[in-house]
Amino acid sequence: MSPLADFLARFDYAAVPLVRAATGHLALAGAAINGRDVTLYLDTGAGRTVIDLACARALGLPLEADAAGAGGAGSATLASHRTRLASLDLGAVAEEDFPAHAIDLSHVNQALRARGERPMDGVLGADVLDAREAVIDYRQLHLFLKRTGRFRDAAA
Repeated sequence: MSPLADFLARFDYAAVPLVRAATGHLALAGAAINGRDVTLYLDTGAGRTVIDLACARALGLPLEADAAGAGGAGSATLASHRTRLASLDLGAVAEEDFPAHAIDLSHVNQALRARGERPMDGVLGADVLDAREAVIDYRQLHLFLKRTGRFRDAAA
């Protein structure tokens, strides 16, 4: 373990390995939604955790249209759906009954495929990063998350 990992372990942090794509993006090496392995990119600029709409449908997630819509991911107006994840597993850290949003990320995945990258199933956003007091070690490619978070479901 690195000195940072040793230090953070004393404060009940768990290390989640990251992988760096050729594009420079960081993805979580081990993430699962409702027990199914998924590819989640780390997005410190995303206010919320977002799941690709196609992935949400494949997982059979409940979808409720959100009139407010969403912005980002290369567009100012994206149709957005509220959903709930029975479980969101991020290595040794887990969230249950987790509120998320689903949007169509096909344009993002098209760009990733064009660069020879794996498509994403979603992004891990600031809602989790803030609640779990995230620390990112870019050199060692680890995301550290507090095992006990203070996540508040503000969007329910």
